[in-house]
Amino acid sequence: MLLYFPRGGLFMKRIFTAIFLICSLLAFTGCGGGGMKSKAGHLNLALWWFGETLDPAHAWDGWTLTRIGAGETLVAVNEHMEFVPQLADKWEHINATTWRFHIRPNVKFQDGTPMTPELVKASLERTMQENDRAKKALHAKEIRVDGENIVIETEEPNASLISALSDPLFIIVNTQADMSKVASTPVLTGPYTITEWKKGSEIQMKRNEHYWDGKPGLDTVTVKLFEDDTSRAMALQSGEIDLMQRMTEANRSLFADKPDYTIYETTGVRVFMVTPYQGDGIFTDKNLRKALAYMLDNDALAKSYGNSVAAGEPFPPSVPYGHTGQKVTYDPAKSEALFAAAGWKKNAQGMYEKDGKPLTLRFATWGTKTTLYEAIESQLRAGGIDVKMVHVQEPDKVDEVGGFDLLEEDWSVATTNDPYPWLRGMLYSKSGKNTNHSRYASPAFDAIIDEMATALDPAQKDALVMKAAQQIMEDQPSIYLIVPTTTVVGKSNVKNVKIFPLDYYLLTKDITVE
Repeated sequence: MLLYFPRGGLFMKRIFTAIFLICSLLAFTGCGGGGMKSKAGHLNLALWWFGETLDPAHAWDGWTLTRIGAGETLVAVNEHMEFVPQLADKWEHINATTWRFHIRPNVKFQDGTPMTPELVKASLERTMQENDRAKKALHAKEIRVDGENIVIETEEPNASLISALSDPLFIIVNTQADMSKVASTPVLTGPYTITEWKKGSEIQMKRNEHYWDGKPGLDTVTVKLFEDDTSRAMALQSGEIDLMQRMTEANRSLFADKPDYTIYETTGVRVFMVTPYQGDGIFTDKNLRKALAYMLDNDALAKSYGNSVAAGEPFPPSVPYGHTGQKVTYDPAKSEALFAAAGWKKNAQGMYEKDGKPLTLRFATWGTKTTLYEAIESQLRAGGIDVKMVHVQEPDKVDEVGGFDLLEEDWSVATTNDPYPWLRGMLYSKSGKNTNHSRYASPAFDAIIDEMATALDPAQKDALVMKAAQQIMEDQPSIYLIVPTTTVVGKSNVKNVKIFPLDYYLLTKDITVE
């Protein structure tokens, strides 16, 4: 490095010399430009959400435990959205209300305690005692030990039992350990053991030396919370972290096509949609609902929002079921024909009207996807619809602002690889207005859902999901716009990263840092 100093600039020379020494030190320590050099065997991981505790039975806090490789369930879901054995190595349903799970032998908790069927039973029972959602998910009448198995007897046929047990809510915890520490350092079975927890800030972990599925690839892990997307990206750039979950489109250019970073992404299980209100008024006519669906250009919306793909159907491409082979795509001619069938025609100004009254829609939003809302509003106006934007605190509050014609909805349609909870919650006529915001009511659809609840045969259930999807495409109770991608970004020396559609899986035993 060559520096030139004009004559008489001794003071400036000293200043530049000091700057040079500082820059050299930064370069030596790796803090400048390229970020800190990662320590082999240690991973710094950034998440966007922690939850209130580390007790898997509390609220949704178990999601953090599976993300960081600390907790495991009897059944898991792989990257192909298939149920796979985890702490149970096989299972069977004996009759309509009885299931048997063989507990994997030679598994130890992180403190070295053998994981027995008795302790599995105790963990499941504790979860149901602590969390009402767990009770409703299992519908368990009794859990009993049968040799190397546990037997779950349900109050009624429960076709969603396997998917329920894959929920991180049902992480198996050692109830013989000091349960006064379960909220901060629970004793679990995953590849990494929690050693320290700082609420809302940081989690420290070490390798589980008792892990049943081979030696984990890391010695230690530090997990940090960065709720802000930009702060998380900056931490990866600076070298403070090695791997992060969630990357916004705005930050993509920081890492895309850069040799020091790798972006991992796949379509997720969440679908962004807008829902017309069908309780009364104009959207009781399905022709109008369909006309609106063909008016919106999902491909353009996905491009505008970023990190997403067009939907056009209720189920995302990441799941292997519910795809009818037909998608609603942008088609102005078809849209105009459906508007005409519903009695709406364009006036001289190019705006739709009926009986001399213009078509004006109240579009209620509650999230922070401003770019997407503006793109939807723009497309509707360009198509001939006047739009009034209304912001609410949450979907359940729309009545406080005078109701809605269109409502933003953002649903995980297969949270535990099971579409039934979403189909029933959002579209079943008896679900109630807090989830069935559209007031969609279809006897044909309800009959499909009633049958699905007790369909224990996987092939039968898949067939019913297909029937439900076909009914949805026919009735168009919502307009399915885009599917956000699940994204993970890491330094290039972080190896063996696997991306899952379900974003509560992230850190696996195979990840290493070179």
